[in-house]
Amino acid sequence: MTDTSEQGAAGPESASTESGFRPLTRSERRNIWLKEYGAQDFALQAWARLVEKQNLEIEVMFQMHGLLVFGTMVSTEAYAQFYINLHEEMYREQEPETADFLREYYTALIPSPEQPEIGPEGLPVVFRYAHLRDVTMMSAGHKVKVPYWRGKIGEIDGFVIGASAGE
Repeated sequence: MTDTSEQGAAGPESASTESGFRPLTRSERRNIWLKEYGAQDFALQAWARLVEKQNLEIEVMFQMHGLLVFGTMVSTEAYAQFYINLHEEMYREQEPETADFLREYYTALIPSPEQPEIGPEGLPVVFRYAHLRDVTMMSAGHKVKVPYWRGKIGEIDGFVIGASAGE
């Protein structure tokens, strides 16, 4: 058992040292960013930035983990608004607490319009997710259609702008 009087005399600095947690320095954050950004496809990041910042909608095909994912790339706000509206219809009358929770969740996904182009590392913000509307996923001859899709940009192996699934 530790003597609390010794711990109090040592000050809060020793408590954080003992626990092993401390805030990351700017150079550590920068190194983490460089590692993450280095693994990104710069062209796909540029398209994601255009979609988010200028509210563009772009027909795309993503290849990831053996799947082909076709759809229209949309902003996080468009994706979130679809699900906010859907859950309002589903839950507002019978389960208003659930509707409120889901509204808060999806609203929190939407980046602030004042979000800076440059993050705390002093480097450009990395987009982590892509959102598609009117989606067709294909794998081994099977097709699945869904209204919206959210996927990790870092998991996308390849992409084509202007591609459609055809019918």
